[in-house]
Amino acid sequence: MKKIPRLLAAVVATAAIAGGIYGWLHRDRHLYLDGSTADYVAIFETPPAADSPATRVELDELIGLQDSRSKADVAAARADRKTEIRRFYGALGFPADADPDLPLLSALAEAVEDDTRPYVRAAKEKFRRLRPYEIEPRLEPCIDNVRGDLSYPSGHANYGYVMAYLLRELVPERSDQLVARADDFARQRMVCGVHFRSDIEAGRHGAQWLVFALDASPGYRADADAARAEVRAALHLPPAAPSAPQP
Repeated sequence: MKKIPRLLAAVVATAAIAGGIYGWLHRDRHLYLDGSTADYVAIFETPPAADSPATRVELDELIGLQDSRSKADVAAARADRKTEIRRFYGALGFPADADPDLPLLSALAEAVEDDTRPYVRAAKEKFRRLRPYEIEPRLEPCIDNVRGDLSYPSGHANYGYVMAYLLRELVPERSDQLVARADDFARQRMVCGVHFRSDIEAGRHGAQWLVFALDASPGYRADADAARAEVRAALHLPPAAPSAPQP
C-alpha cells in the first residue's frame, strides 16, 4: 500500500517537470508575429553613451522632473505600473467608474503583449543601456521592480503606444484621446526616473513598427475585427468598417 503514494508522487513530479519544460520551450511562442526580431532591432539608433553630453542633458531633465513631481504624479505613475489594457478604458470613452466586460479585447491585448515582448527584449539586449538612476545617484525612482532591467527602448512606452494604436483602429473617434493617454503612460516613466526621454521615443518608434507588422497578420486582423465589434457595442457606437492602423 505504501508504494501507491510513492508512485502517484512520482507521476505528479514527472508531470510538473514536463509542464515546466513545455512552458519554457513555448514561452516566446507567437500567435500573430513570426518572432524574427532582427528587422525590429535594426530600426533603432544606438543610444547616447552614459558619459556623453546628450545623456547629461537627459539626466538633468529627469532631475528636474523629480524635483517638481507631486504626490499626485507619483500616484499616477504607480497606478500605471502594470501593463493592463484597462488603463486605457477611460481614453476609449468609458466612465471612470465603469468596469466593462470585454473578453475579446482582453484576449487580443494579452496576445499582442506576449507577441511583442520578445522584440523589445531583443533590442534591450543589443544596446544594454543602463537605467538613468544607475548613472545618476541623485535620481530616486518612485516605482520599484525595475532594478536590473535595461533601459532602451522603453518596454512600458512600447506597450502603451502599441495599445493606443491598436485601440484607435477599433474606435477611431477616440484617436486623439488614446494617443494622449499613451503619451502620459510613457512619460510617467520619466517622472519616476526610470527611463530617459530617448528610451520613450524609441519605445514609440518600435510600437509603430510592431503595429504595422501585426496588421499584416490575418489572424490579428480577424481578432481585431471581433474586438472592434465588442468594444463599439459596449460604447453604444455604430458598427465601423475595419481600418488600417495609423501610428
